[in-house]
Amino acid sequence: KLFIAFIFVMSGMKLKTSEMKHALKCWKAALFGIVSIVFVTPCISLALVRIRFAVPELAIGFAIFFAQATSLSSGQILTAEAKGTVSLALLLTVVTNIISVFTMPIFVSSSLEYYLAKNYDLSNLTESVNSGQIQVDLLPIILELLFTILLPLGIGKLLCLVAVVRAFAENFGNSMKMIAAFFLAAIVWMKVSSSADDLNSLDLLSIFACFATGFLVHVVYLLFNYSTMTYVIDSEQSDKRAIVIVSSQKTLPVAITVLDILPPEAIGSRGLAIVPIIICQFVQIVMDAYVAAVWASIPHELDSTKENIAHVEDIRADNEASSLSGAATQGEITRT
Repeated sequence: KLFIAFIFVMSGMKLKTSEMKHALKCWKAALFGIVSIVFVTPCISLALVRIRFAVPELAIGFAIFFAQATSLSSGQILTAEAKGTVSLALLLTVVTNIISVFTMPIFVSSSLEYYLAKNYDLSNLTESVNSGQIQVDLLPIILELLFTILLPLGIGKLLCLVAVVRAFAENFGNSMKMIAAFFLAAIVWMKVSSSADDLNSLDLLSIFACFATGFLVHVVYLLFNYSTMTYVIDSEQSDKRAIVIVSSQKTLPVAITVLDILPPEAIGSRGLAIVPIIICQFVQIVMDAYVAAVWASIPHELDSTKENIAHVEDIRADNEASSLSGAATQGEITRT
């Protein structure tokens, strides 16, 4: 939890009011990104918890991970790599992680209630589950997230009011990213080390199922966000790239925090539940790194030109269809 708090302190220190104002200019794209991250994409967690995995704990691990807001650092890094609007990515990261403090527990609570109802016979669960005595209380989860996310974020922003701290954050921004990445790796390492025995009991087929599920869900996220930004939301190419990448990612540290908050007797094996969380984090980074690399090789002008060409081809096809229809109608009139 201390590492997670430090990550949000550094996020608050990197938060610049001027960049946030610039990001707010593309409010339509930002609004869609917020709705997609906080309300739309978490809905898939309610479906994943209903999948009958050979290891039941995998289902609740998936549900917890995909109920989260966007990633804390990888989304911004990959947006910069893709030549997207980094300020917009930062805005979505901060705002969605704040909103999800209050919305995400609802998705997790609904998933956990179904999980308990369908897996009451797990050997790790106590008789209290069988009798329905375990209740998912949202208040402790929200309070824990307030102290883990909002408070450190606010502290980081307040620290930047001091000139020395603000200068440090501006001059050592890359170093702070590296430190955040180290803390993130340390969180994963500690969780994996503490769950080594449980991980050794996991069969190869279950691991493959985790990779396949993470891959398919992320493909759905990318297609949904890209299609909406291309055909529904009118935005700049750099804004579209930021929205697609950031709105398709989920945060690992907060997912692990939620997993620790939930009653241990209700989860089963935490070590098994954390496996899909770690695998999905790895899958989304690898996939989005490829997407960012492809976009980085395509200049914004060329990308826009391709869309214009496609639009022109659609118009040309419509005109040809209209011409053929008109010719057929004229032929009928002539014969008549």
